[in-house]
Amino acid sequence: MYYDYKTISEMTNLKEFRFNEGSQLPNFSLSETAITSRFKQLSNLQRNATSNHIYDNDDYLSDLLKVLKIKTLVVGVGGAGNNTVSRLQEMGLVGTETLNINTDAHDLYYSNAKKKLLIGKDQCNGTGSGNNPLIGSKAAEEDADRLNKILNADVVFLTCGLGGGTGTGAAPIIAREAKKNNSLVVSFCSIPFRSEGNQRRLRAKLGLKKLAKYSDSIIPIPNDNLLQLIPKAPILTCFKVMDEVLVRSIREIVTLMNNCGLINIDFADVKKILERTGNYPSGLIGITETLGNEHDIIHKSKLAIHNPLLKPNTNEVDRCLISVSSNHKLSLSNVDKIVSTISNEVPQNAKIKFGANMDPNLDTKIRIMVLGKGPISPYVRSAVNAADDIPFQ
Repeated sequence: MYYDYKTISEMTNLKEFRFNEGSQLPNFSLSETAITSRFKQLSNLQRNATSNHIYDNDDYLSDLLKVLKIKTLVVGVGGAGNNTVSRLQEMGLVGTETLNINTDAHDLYYSNAKKKLLIGKDQCNGTGSGNNPLIGSKAAEEDADRLNKILNADVVFLTCGLGGGTGTGAAPIIAREAKKNNSLVVSFCSIPFRSEGNQRRLRAKLGLKKLAKYSDSIIPIPNDNLLQLIPKAPILTCFKVMDEVLVRSIREIVTLMNNCGLINIDFADVKKILERTGNYPSGLIGITETLGNEHDIIHKSKLAIHNPLLKPNTNEVDRCLISVSSNHKLSLSNVDKIVSTISNEVPQNAKIKFGANMDPNLDTKIRIMVLGKGPISPYVRSAVNAADDIPFQ
């Protein structure tokens, strides 16, 4: 038996609806309603229509899963953000939509995303923000209504470079519009090199302050940390490494939410890590791969929790998710070694949950991902505490 519902956008009175045998549940994934609201409305309909039945059959559950699939949207803002999303799109990430937003028509045209949005046509005439975040902010405000309509997802991942014009100025407005739709907003942003000067770093700080206001989690990645890790690498290689870190981070989180693992981590677990608590949006993510020998497992497990690009204070971790992926030969002893190693690096009272996933593409490699809540980036703390009356320069 299948159940026939009108779309949520047409719902005016729940008592009007009937369940009809032989008709399939329509796709609610495009609905503007949050996942919790979708579930409550649909479950109430089902409960009222099948009050004489004790059990839920597989047909109903199958259709319900289609309706309740977590909607994720990855948004690249400005040149740096567009580059990251383009790389993500090239990798063929499934289970999410991608959107590039820019004030520069040329950059936007050559970027790669499922959807694109040129903002500030009156403000910028398609020629960019001129490295001025105030112009970037005005461009986003000009298209606030369009942004609000398109930023319709349970989780919105924002990626941008701070210190320039469009990413710095527009990203906070974009995050604000996503929050109006009750989205969980996770922001990844790069912090300029010290060598780029105080003015650019001040712009980045003010942009980070504004972005923090509307983000549930922020993962700031300082370019200086990248410089310390690979100081002699070509500049193109360095930026490719930065893109790769962002791409893999977003990809692994999306995969974690959408896939059902052998030992499962579900959306509720991820949400507890990513949703905001307190004045400072925090976040920790680390991803490593090991070939499986004991010494390397321990080393890579520690590397995942002590991400050298973020340099988090792991003594502040109060909640932690550990995801371990490999092929079907993944041993329980290796999983235990990974989890116990990471557990020893965080406070004893931290809440830890682990999951295990089978990924035949990894062959004998073991991928370790750590998501943590608690550590507050010094960049975020400094930005949030900065004076409110300092204008963009």
